[in-house]
Amino acid sequence: MTVSSHSHTRGAGTGAGVGTRAPRDEAAVLSVAGHLTDRDRELVRLVARHRVLTTDQLAALAFGNITTARHRLAVLVRLGLLRRFRPHLQTGSARWHYILGPIGATLLGQEDRDEKRWLPMVRADRQLALERSQRLGHMTGASWFFVALARHAREHGGGELLRWDGEGEASDYLYARSRELGPRPDGLGVWAQDGTDIAFLLEYDTGTEHLPQLVGKLTGYAEQAGTNTALTMPLLFCFPTARREQSARKALAATAASLDLQIATAALDPRVTCPACGPAWMPLHGGHAPMGLIDLGGVLPDPWRTEPEHDEQDQHELDPAETGWDEVESDRL
Repeated sequence: MTVSSHSHTRGAGTGAGVGTRAPRDEAAVLSVAGHLTDRDRELVRLVARHRVLTTDQLAALAFGNITTARHRLAVLVRLGLLRRFRPHLQTGSARWHYILGPIGATLLGQEDRDEKRWLPMVRADRQLALERSQRLGHMTGASWFFVALARHAREHGGGELLRWDGEGEASDYLYARSRELGPRPDGLGVWAQDGTDIAFLLEYDTGTEHLPQLVGKLTGYAEQAGTNTALTMPLLFCFPTARREQSARKALAATAASLDLQIATAALDPRVTCPACGPAWMPLHGGHAPMGLIDLGGVLPDPWRTEPEHDEQDQHELDPAETGWDEVESDRL
């Protein structure tokens, strides 16, 4: 089934149509539920949580090959669980980008016992804004960082991605107990390997942001870290090229706020290189040699991970099933 880049948003529900559409969507869920696999349901939830994922990303997460992924994703689109669009490119054609469909929103609402939770994500205005957003490439790029970790664990073993929060979920967690909204990392993750694990915040750089703007984020992180221990976990900057990393490291290291943070950098493309493979990461301070992702935990102390009195509460707040659509996110499109 072919869905154009505009028809998918024109068919999305708006606030005015939710009341009349809901019974039809609920009936549609009942009619398709028996044909869905556990993988189908997980794919729908992944797309919902991370807002947009590409064919290649979903294939890497849940399928043995791209052909099987395309066929199954087309079925989910036909059933209304997902929708898809292709961003406009000057040359060539882009991969399909998948977003939540109205039947998918109803399905997840039933599973979560909250029928309204996912409905904002299928509003026509938000989906159209996402499709046209200049941040779309940045969003999918940041997702690739975590997809690459999950793919490596799935195909090769030896590690496990215990946690993957996108920008909205990471902010929900970081500022759940704060009245002020501080810097918004591109993700929050926990990677386990060799009997240990490391929690981290991700800043994914595409090379287009001016260095003063990039460096300016450190002030916000340092200010928030004074009262928010969650922001003291290692902050990873992923750069597209070695040249970009080199210039950024000089600028970051020259900022006083960097001394109050645990920072490491790497130059890699997560579409082709797993962030956990090889000595790709170099702490900003301390004169350390490049090291693996899991080894950063030994040189970048993380007070958030060593406060026993917060462990139970923090782990509860990190439950992805209890995080929802972030209203602030739509303002950044």
